[in-house]
Amino acid sequence: MLIATFSLPHDAVALEHTFRELPELEVEAERIAAHSRAWVMPCLWAANAEFDAADEVLAADPTVDRIVDGYEFGDEKYYQLDWAGDVDERIDEYVDQRGSILDAEATALGWQLRIRFVSRDQFDTFRDALTERGTGFQLRNLTEPGAPRQSFGSVTPEQRDALVIARERGYFDVPRETEVGDIAAELGISDQAVSERLRRGTVNLVDATLTTTGDSVE
Repeated sequence: MLIATFSLPHDAVALEHTFRELPELEVEAERIAAHSRAWVMPCLWAANAEFDAADEVLAADPTVDRIVDGYEFGDEKYYQLDWAGDVDERIDEYVDQRGSILDAEATALGWQLRIRFVSRDQFDTFRDALTERGTGFQLRNLTEPGAPRQSFGSVTPEQRDALVIARERGYFDVPRETEVGDIAAELGISDQAVSERLRRGTVNLVDATLTTTGDSVE
């Protein structure tokens, strides 16, 4: 098994028009699924944008068939989208190579996809497919897990990294010994992205370890 992180241009995935119009936007895909394009990246968390403008820009994006739903949560907005057919075709091509998309994020610089492959041959086939299509890409990371399965409960690897660094640097101490900006600089992401990962990671940990179905939050 191999886990690879690829940087891809917008036109290799989606939302080229959106990021051209909203260069400060940050997007994180949710409910990533493998081998089923109907459930690959239908839901996005968007940040660093004025959401009335984001609604209009997304609706005009050729890669978006329609916005099914949208809900604002403070400085973020949760979108459920139906992708246009050409996006489905690209996702099909990725999935056909037996690559499981674990997570995906996008900024004005492009998409970053973390993909799991069952074998080196399947990884090579995927990379060759990108090359044959003329899609520029960068392989950011390639690892072979020492164990067939790594689990952090419901916390994503990105959330785990942010939480661990925050803990090691004293973010949760009283008084606090570091700030969000310091963690962001260490991870190479925005302050907003760090805040989101810490918040969502904390919620996921609480849900996975402290609550059960039927619990009420007071």
